[in-house]
Order: sequence, then C-alpha cells, then structure tokens
Amino acid sequence: MASLIQSIRDVYLASKKKEDIAWNIYVARPIAAILVALLRPTPLTPNQVTFLGVAIFFVAAAAFIALPGAWGFLVGALLVQLSYLFDCADGQLARLKSMTSEVGSHLDFLMDELKAMTLAGALGVRLWMLDAQPYWLIVATAGVFLVGAATSLTNFVRRPEYAGQEIKPGDSARKRAMPASLIGKVVWLAEAVARYFVHYPSWIMWVALAAFVLPFDAAIVFLVLYLGVYMVYLARTTLAILLKLAHPGFYRS
Repeated sequence: MASLIQSIRDVYLASKKKEDIAWNIYVARPIAAILVALLRPTPLTPNQVTFLGVAIFFVAAAAFIALPGAWGFLVGALLVQLSYLFDCADGQLARLKSMTSEVGSHLDFLMDELKAMTLAGALGVRLWMLDAQPYWLIVATAGVFLVGAATSLTNFVRRPEYAGQEIKPGDSARKRAMPASLIGKVVWLAEAVARYFVHYPSWIMWVALAAFVLPFDAAIVFLVLYLGVYMVYLARTTLAILLKLAHPGFYRS
C-alpha cells in the first residue's frame, strides 16, 4: 500500500504543469494520478486510454438524453468527469511509458473537440426529448456547428503559415500575464472567463448540483453559457481572419 501511495504521489508531481487551471491542480490531476498508477503496470497504451475516455463520454451523452430531471443531468455530469480523468491520464501515461508522440498529442486534441460537439448535440436533444419542441433540435444542430466551426478556425489560426510560428496542441490554453492598460485588463479578464466556460469539466458539476436547489433547467443554463462563449469566439476569430487576410497589404507582408 505504501508503495502504491508513493507511486500515486510521484505520478501527480510529474503530471503538474507550470501553468494550469485550478480544477486540474486540485481535483482532476490528483484523482487521475490514482488512475495512472493503476494503469501503469497494464498493457494499455496511451492512445487506448484516450479512446476509453471517448467511449465513456459517449455513455455520458446517452445518459443526458435518456435520463430526465436533475438526477439525470448529474449522472451525465459525473460520467463527463470520469471521461475527463482518462483525458488527464493518457498524456501522463505516455510520458511514464515513453510512448509520447506528436500524433498522440493531435489525437488528444481531436478527441476533445469531438466530445465538445457531442456534448452540445446531446444536450440539445435532451431538451427536445423533455418537451418535444422542435426548436431544440435546431439548437442541437447549431451547437454542433458552432463547436465544429470554432475547432476548424482554431486549427487554421494555429497553422504556422498563419500564426508565423509553430503552435503545439495545448499551447493556446496557457495563461498570459495581465496587461498594464485598463483595456488590456478588461480583455484579459474576458478571455479568462471564456477559457473557463470552454473548459466544461471545471463547472458542469456546479450547474448539475445547483439545479437541485435553484429553479432552472441545468441543460438550458449550461448550453446558454457554453454556446454563448463559442458564438463570441467564432465571431471574434472570423473578424480577425477577415481583417488580416482581406486587407490588400496582406500580399505585401
């Protein structure tokens, strides 16, 4: 037992990043370290762990659709958290087993975006199942489009041909120091809030629990916040691309 505890501690310390979000530091990575310590002696590969996490997420999506009420949303949220633990574990397992690869990093990013699209679609279908209003199917379709379009734009602006430098998966999530100017601080704060809401494992549980004591539907509140951030990101990134690439000076740079 002592050796297992020491192994878990070593895994957690090795998994810590210089810059990380609070949910990962205090919740996800400590628990994922237990999972990594248990998986380390098994023949499972990091990519297989990634795919297991995706499979669990699909079960979460099915739970959101099939289980009504606050308890149903809580079950789905708990399964989302379990899936995220596998998402945290795959990279650390890759480092421990010396199985890191560039393709694995991109696979992890791809699966994250697939899960984000699945979540938006599943919650839209959940709301349609609850009251049979067809506009929820439009919301589900629009949600999948928003996340998919945002992913495509993110992949585009991360290209070295556009960004002027190589940006590896995860680099864009790193924190930036708060600027000195007032406008810079406001933008920095808005971006920090947006990053928080995009990282849904950090707050979906709070929405699920709040639905037991507050008179709101957890799926509606979650979708409004989650898709709202994607809409702002999509508009901002599209405008930035248009201003940069449509300007005649682009061809002289």
